[in-house]
Amino acid sequence: MKYQCINCKKIFVYAAKRTSTEYNPNLSVKDLLETHECPFCKSPNFEEYAEPKVIEKISSVKNVELAEVDGWIAQGYEVKELYAKTATMIKKEKTC
Repeated sequence: MKYQCINCKKIFVYAAKRTSTEYNPNLSVKDLLETHECPFCKSPNFEEYAEPKVIEKISSVKNVELAEVDGWIAQGYEVKELYAKTATMIKKEKTC
């Protein structure tokens, strides 16, 4: 789980912990207070951060000889599977 500070917009995994004491005159006792805050700007205003999902859609599939693999990688293809004499290449298209 990640968090994002509302003030400075930075993303973090762990909130900083601030411990302080407060004197309660009615009870003649010091109360221990623990609060969480942004580790960057010390603001107590932060919320859970949901990362945007990127959907990758396969736009092309090629079965090529091993000697041709480098050329297809240069054109944006990735190796999906390797065989003894051939490779299966895929090209992905990112959409939000």
